[in-house]
Amino acid sequence: MTNNISLYFHIPFCIKKCDYCAFYSIANQSEEVKQEYFEALLRQIEFFDTNKHIKTVYFGGGTPPILGIERLCALIKAIKEKFVLTDNCEITVEINPKTVDLGALRTLKAAGANRLSVGIQSSCDRILSLIGRIHTFEDAKKCIADARSCGFKNISADIIFALPEQNEEEFKKSVTDIIAMGVDHISAYSLQIEEGTPLYLKRNVLHFPDEDNEEAQYSFLCDILKENGFSHYEISSFAKDGFESRHNLNYWACGEYFGFGAGAHSFYNGKRFSAVANVNEFIEKSYISLFAPTDYEQAEILSQKELDEERIMLGLRTSKGAFIPKKAEETAKRIATLGYGDFENGILALNSKGFRVSNSIIAEILI
Repeated sequence: MTNNISLYFHIPFCIKKCDYCAFYSIANQSEEVKQEYFEALLRQIEFFDTNKHIKTVYFGGGTPPILGIERLCALIKAIKEKFVLTDNCEITVEINPKTVDLGALRTLKAAGANRLSVGIQSSCDRILSLIGRIHTFEDAKKCIADARSCGFKNISADIIFALPEQNEEEFKKSVTDIIAMGVDHISAYSLQIEEGTPLYLKRNVLHFPDEDNEEAQYSFLCDILKENGFSHYEISSFAKDGFESRHNLNYWACGEYFGFGAGAHSFYNGKRFSAVANVNEFIEKSYISLFAPTDYEQAEILSQKELDEERIMLGLRTSKGAFIPKKAEETAKRIATLGYGDFENGILALNSKGFRVSNSIIAEILI
């Protein structure tokens, strides 16, 4: 382990939960609950003693601004006061275009946030409404313009492909529209229809693209992003040079991170563990100790074999790839010969085609 660590803060509050969202998040919470949750996070920050430097901080959700911009900024201040941050520490805040205005963005920037992850998903308002998003594409364009005007130089956008009721022309327009906004990083996800979500209940009513159409969308996405200067540096993300998400790369490199908040996950002290996915229970247990809201005590320290497997599994989700053990070298060579990546000097690095079937490739390598 290095002397650096990343911090993640899960803010599970939303104005409205999107129809496809399976992450732990809740809508329509009172200011009292938000204040209690904020205070619980502050307690957890105080409980966490480390001599390691903080290299990235990520506020995810949910929709972090719904906690309240002043509270978010107070959390950033508490982090700066409690810990030693590395030079140019990456501090990311996820936002929905409808949940911030110019004033809020200025306040976040002044507090120290230096990267935004904007959930845009599509440029087609009809599709945005269909999947339960609360913003329009005009909202997204204004949000990006406002963020640039107050000094944000590192902005990421989310795109979802394989959306229901979206034709080929609409999808291609969405991608080109979002590229034209001048963002520095794009995270692109294939729609997952998760049980328990509103979209799952509509799965037999809405029209979804078949496998061939989904693959065509993925190929178009990869090709046009490459043409526009984006590198496919990890399985779901594309970045212009120098704008790779350092927080996400720490995950893929098996780096340590500590997750604060209800439902947050951590890799710390050789253990993978998570906090209870319940706001009220998290608040209650936050008074006791750092690990009280989590299953840390029940989690086992990962064995060397498990760490080696994770190194391969996570490394193959990045363009840097992973060092492959001798016993799997022939498999790696065959995968490269089939056009799924390159195998040189013992390192297998998948390409966009390989990323798409990475689960199968990883299973073969780890047999």
